[in-house]
Amino acid sequence: LEGDEERRKMHNTIQELRGNIRVYVRVRPFLPGDGVDLEADNKPCTTCKNDNVTAEIVKLDEAGSIEDSHSWEFDKTFAGADGQEDIFLEVSEFVQSALDGFNVCLFSYGQTGSGKTHTMQGSGHGEQRGIIPRAIEQIGVYRELMGPKGWKYEMHVTFIEIYNEIVFDLLREEGSEKTELDIKQDTKGKTYCHGANMVLVDPTD
Repeated sequence: LEGDEERRKMHNTIQELRGNIRVYVRVRPFLPGDGVDLEADNKPCTTCKNDNVTAEIVKLDEAGSIEDSHSWEFDKTFAGADGQEDIFLEVSEFVQSALDGFNVCLFSYGQTGSGKTHTMQGSGHGEQRGIIPRAIEQIGVYRELMGPKGWKYEMHVTFIEIYNEIVFDLLREEGSEKTELDIKQDTKGKTYCHGANMVLVDPTD
């Protein structure tokens, strides 16, 4: 147990040194539904530099030459060729922080069609799985690892959607009406979603 406590402190110290708030950028590649010839030499307007922290937006003239450009630096950038595993490897340490008892928030932000759902949820059971199923799997592995040491974990989840600033419960009973939920704070200052269903899940299922 002393070793676990030391590991927990060191992990938390590393996270604080790296920054408690981090901003990552993921550039979505061209997809078949985008209406472009995927076999052509397409030049995306947004690219990631080789330093893995700089993203650049360029404006091309009719001849295909750069007319104007702007660049920004982030904590990490992911190019279109980076896969779901690459993304999760970068954020998996936040899952460990949550298991160590710290509050953690991961959210994706972007316009419609930019890849938020693909990044967070993904699809199927293979390499296209997103952050959420991979995080649940990591929790299951950790639970099995800590079980022989006397630790017991129960996992309860809520699953909500915020659309046009309105909150909906995605785990509501089948056939029930889609009603708006309220985000509130309890007497201890903890934020919660009033009325959202909380479901017990097995992370190894």
